[in-house]
Amino acid sequence: MGERWWRQATLATVAGATLMVTSFCLDAGAATAGAQSSSAQGPLPTLPTLPTLPSPSLTVSLPPVKPPKVTLPPIKPPTVKPPPIPSATASTRPPATPATIPPASGKLPRVGVSTPPSNDGPIVNPGSALALIAGDPGADLYPQPPVDAALTPQARQVAALGDVQRRIQYLENILARTRDDLTRVQRGPDPVLHLLMSLTAGGDVDAAPFAVADSADVVDTPTGHAVALSGAITSGQAELSRRRREEARLQQEINRRVRAVPAVAAPARTVATAGEGRLGRPLSGRLTSKYGTRFDPYYHVWQLHAGVDLAAPIGTPVLAAADGRVSRAGWYGGYGNYTCIDHGRADGQRLSTCYGHQSKLMVSPGQRIRAGQVIGLVGSTGASTGPHLHFEVRLGGRPVDPLPWI
Repeated sequence: MGERWWRQATLATVAGATLMVTSFCLDAGAATAGAQSSSAQGPLPTLPTLPTLPSPSLTVSLPPVKPPKVTLPPIKPPTVKPPPIPSATASTRPPATPATIPPASGKLPRVGVSTPPSNDGPIVNPGSALALIAGDPGADLYPQPPVDAALTPQARQVAALGDVQRRIQYLENILARTRDDLTRVQRGPDPVLHLLMSLTAGGDVDAAPFAVADSADVVDTPTGHAVALSGAITSGQAELSRRRREEARLQQEINRRVRAVPAVAAPARTVATAGEGRLGRPLSGRLTSKYGTRFDPYYHVWQLHAGVDLAAPIGTPVLAAADGRVSRAGWYGGYGNYTCIDHGRADGQRLSTCYGHQSKLMVSPGQRIRAGQVIGLVGSTGASTGPHLHFEVRLGGRPVDPLPWI
């Protein structure tokens, strides 16, 4: 469009210039002709004066021509990605070692345990018991059945008794280990320690703990170690005494309620009872070990003895303490051949009796049992030091003293 406009302006200018030249030539020619004619014919008449034509204005304002603005994207250096690092995927991972197929029961033995005759619960080796208790002084070396939720005051009281007994076991194992450490320190060659012992305990290394003023000079010496161990023993014994009193109080309250229980939940009938017991005796053997925390004769550490031991020759019939249904019958860790029977509810909780260390089981899970029925034979299986029956009474799965019940 700009070029066409330029051409038109140029043509207009040329046309104007041509007109002016033509007019000038005409004027000059007319003057010459007039002069000649006048000289020959006389003067010519005067021609009218033509108006002066304005010269065309050629001033043209053209808009400035701006070059188009072209924005080029910034030039970035090419991004060179390193080759991906192979990840540990199924395609790059080396083939895994085939997993070991577990036994039919789906249970694998723990470290420090041996495989029992049955797959229902491993038994802890006696040589591993010390290491297990050193790692956890409150650990159970015997398996424990599942417990019910403590929803009633009676159940919470039984649960509190179990907590106290577990703490007692912990303290007893800690104190036993601390006493051994103190004995080793006392037998060392430190003359200051022996002098203190002679002044405070008459030179008897097995006497009661002593106490001396703490000093920076003796903290990191055998004397300082002995003082620290002695203080720990004194503190532990004080707590143990409190826990023992608490255990006795809880046990008395539980036993008092047991005496008020009218009978085991129907249908149940007791066999020959002793006194006012709610259950029949499983056999007439002699009582050799009571219920409670004790120094275990098999593992040689402190453990909760969850029942009573009744001595009897191997093969003696074991009788069901009441009517019920078998909930467990098989090998159960340190209990050896173990049977549990549910008898319904008593004292607001699920009541069951359990029988351990049998040489032979004569019932199976789910079987209905009548009071006085033979369920097995006395033996010495599991963590046992001789033929006897381990008998338990459990409320909500938690053990209580069986003696008030039989």
